[in-house]
Amino acid sequence: MKHTKKCIGILTAAVLVLQTALPGAGAYAAGKPKLAKKKVEVNVGVQKKVKIKNTKGYKLTVKSKKKAVATAKKKGKAAFVVKGVKAGKAEVVCTLKKSSRKKVTLKCNVTVSDVTADKTQPTGNPINQNTPAPTGTNDQTPDPAVPTVVPTMEPEPTPSGYTPPEPIRITLATDVPDAYRETAAEAASDKRGKIEKITYDTETYDEGNSVKMEKKANVYLPAGYDESKQYNVLYLMHGGGENMNTWLVGNDYTGNKKMVDNLIANGEIEPLIIVTPTFYRPSDVPDNPDLTSQFQYELRRDLIPYVESHYSTYAGGDVSDENLIKTRMHRAFAGLSMGSMTTYRAALYSNYDVFAWFGPYSGCQGPGGDQDAEADKIVSVIENGIDKGMPLGFLYCGNGVNDIAHDEHVNIMKKAVEKTDKLIENANYAFIDLPVLPRSSSGKTGEHSMWSWHIHLYNCLRVFFIRE
Repeated sequence: MKHTKKCIGILTAAVLVLQTALPGAGAYAAGKPKLAKKKVEVNVGVQKKVKIKNTKGYKLTVKSKKKAVATAKKKGKAAFVVKGVKAGKAEVVCTLKKSSRKKVTLKCNVTVSDVTADKTQPTGNPINQNTPAPTGTNDQTPDPAVPTVVPTMEPEPTPSGYTPPEPIRITLATDVPDAYRETAAEAASDKRGKIEKITYDTETYDEGNSVKMEKKANVYLPAGYDESKQYNVLYLMHGGGENMNTWLVGNDYTGNKKMVDNLIANGEIEPLIIVTPTFYRPSDVPDNPDLTSQFQYELRRDLIPYVESHYSTYAGGDVSDENLIKTRMHRAFAGLSMGSMTTYRAALYSNYDVFAWFGPYSGCQGPGGDQDAEADKIVSVIENGIDKGMPLGFLYCGNGVNDIAHDEHVNIMKKAVEKTDKLIENANYAFIDLPVLPRSSSGKTGEHSMWSWHIHLYNCLRVFFIRE
């Protein structure tokens, strides 16, 4: 009996030693990486997630062969997302590498179907070439004639069937938690983002008299900014009589920068780049009475190309129109007061094809003007964009019950929502109306002030870039 037990013990030990020596033991105990599905069927404009099993310890890279048919992008450490571009077949190659072991290559076959009947591809200049009607530089100057947008360039996809977005799972607030107010503590020193000042060459683009000029902007880089990673970008505009320092630099009395640092440090939002430019021009350059619209050209042709060729964004350094359009879901524009007007005019109306996320705070058109025409403009741009396979990420409209720009903003957006089924509340659209709440130094929310815009920025940082 003793002899038998001894033999069994020796055999068990031998098996354990053999298991350790064989491939698949130890680090491979869970098995080699493999695709959850090797074949994917997807419609044009629709995306599907594909999981990869047993990826622990591996570094994943994903590449689509035939990007014109389907694109692929990493989704975390153990999955990728395939998006249909146009009808056809493509192959996604996943490469997984692990130190001291051979790389593993997995292939996924993708079939893209076009379920739409209309295959027409509109043409047009990516920039709105119409000369906007003068509106003045006062925050609430009337805008009687909203410029007519021309069809923008679209990515390679042909028009695709529209899939309404799912409701967001984020509760949009009418106040910020204590952890993100002006009284909150700073993030740890190694968790604080830094702000760099950039200088870029541009021109006025005034019709018949374009003058070259040099402009400046601030760029917020999150703590631990890594050039090997890709970051979403928020372009954030100030209001009338202010400058590029208004939001994050100088007299930041509501603690906007501190809030961004803390949201990232607490893992509530992904690290992002924030650019704070100005629509104003140097004093030695001829002025224009409609800077909120005219900024569209500088934004598209000079500012975005400079930022996204010098910093690590999803554009990957390729700032061609085609690539900026393809990466629009990673780009947002927001602004306060005159910056809110700029959000509508220079970003939504004129550059919808390179932005997917919009945050106008306190105003749209200004007093006077044709509110129905303005609402029609909003609806037309969004519906035309969706018809070309460019969905609206989110349109976040912010105001306050005692804001001077309240009524016109509320009325226009109410009309717009009534005119279309493409603005879906709590899915790709929201209008947050702030109550009056006291703040330090006699400040109040719900008014035309940074106390309100701080809250709107908080909401946008959490709702922007939540889907691709």
